[in-house]
Amino acid sequence: MSLTGKKTNPATITLLDKGCEFNGKLSFEGVVRIDGIFQGEIFSQDHLIIGEGASVEANIQVGELEVGGVFKGDILAREKLTVHSTGRIQGNIKCRDLEVHKGAVIDGIIEMQPLRESVADIHHTLVPFGDKAKKVAQESSLSA
Repeated sequence: MSLTGKKTNPATITLLDKGCEFNGKLSFEGVVRIDGIFQGEIFSQDHLIIGEGASVEANIQVGELEVGGVFKGDILAREKLTVHSTGRIQGNIKCRDLEVHKGAVIDGIIEMQPLRESVADIHHTLVPFGDKAKKVAQESSLSA
């Protein structure tokens, strides 16, 4: 179950429950949820959930990440990062898609690489308006 209560996968694993602590490297497949304290590094192509009340200090590289607790470190979320209203992030973020709920806090630099590419594409395909549009339309009809 995800932080929001939506079903993610019946094989959800709780790595650290409340009251548990772990220091080290974690790599996994599937969906992992941390509700305790974790320090170290986390690597996966899949889904990590940092639950409300969790405290994580790590460098994270995952496919999808949900943050509902406190996180300190750098994040690379290849697909999506969701920061819930109880989520607190201190560190740098690289992600493709970002969802930030009201009340969430992010203190760091956010880099959304595909967004930069799409902004450049949009800039080249913008449709002019006003007098410039008339000029473009005239040039288009002349070249046709």
